[in-house]
Amino acid sequence: MSEKQYEFDYNITILLVGEVESGKTTLLIKYTEQEFQLNKLTTIGIDYKSKIVDYQGKRIKIQLWDTAGQERFKTISKNYYRGAHAIFFIYDITNMDSFNRIQQWINEIEQNLPSDIIKVLIGNKCDLNNNRQVCYGYGKEFAALQGLKFFESSALENINIQEPINYVIEHFIQQNQSEQQQKVEKNLVLSNQIVPNQQNNQIQQCQC
Repeated sequence: MSEKQYEFDYNITILLVGEVESGKTTLLIKYTEQEFQLNKLTTIGIDYKSKIVDYQGKRIKIQLWDTAGQERFKTISKNYYRGAHAIFFIYDITNMDSFNRIQQWINEIEQNLPSDIIKVLIGNKCDLNNNRQVCYGYGKEFAALQGLKFFESSALENINIQEPINYVIEHFIQQNQSEQQQKVEKNLVLSNQIVPNQQNNQIQQCQC
C-alpha cells in the first residue's frame, strides 16, 4: 500500500541541523531504515526520508529533512525552515567545534521560525565516549539554558534513536489539542456575543 492510500491523524516535519560530519544522516537512516551506515557520504543540499508510525492510537507520518552543514548550502536549507514543526540541533560529542557552533544554528532558527517550535539538542556519537570532548553535563546545562530538550544518541549502539521522535510527537499532539481547544473556546465566546445581540433586536422589534 502506498503512502497516498494512508490517512494520517498528524503529519510532522522535523528538520535536522548541525555541522558537517555531526552524524545527522546516520541518525536519519537509523530511525527510518533501522540501519547503521558508517561510511555515509556528506549530504549535498537536502536529504529527505519519511516513516509512518502508530503512536497511542494515532497514525502519524514523520518527515525528516537532513540539511547540509556546509555554509554554501545554508540558503537552500532556509527554504525548508518554514514548514518544520520541530528542530533537532545535532553535534558530535567528539568535536567541540560542532558543539560551539550550535548557538549559531539556534540564532538562525529563531530568526526564521516561531518561538513555539519544538526544539531538541542531540549530542551524537555517544558510543565514542573515550574520545569525548563535550561532557554530558555541559550539553545538558546548555540545553536547559536555551530551553531545549536534551538527548545523547548513538546510531551504532541504537541509543536514543526513537526517544527524541517520541518527545516531538507528544509535544506536537499537545500543541495541536491546545490550539483546537482555544478555537472551541473562541467560538463559544463569539456565539455568546451573538445571541444577546439577536435578543436585543427582537425586543426592539416588539416595542415597535
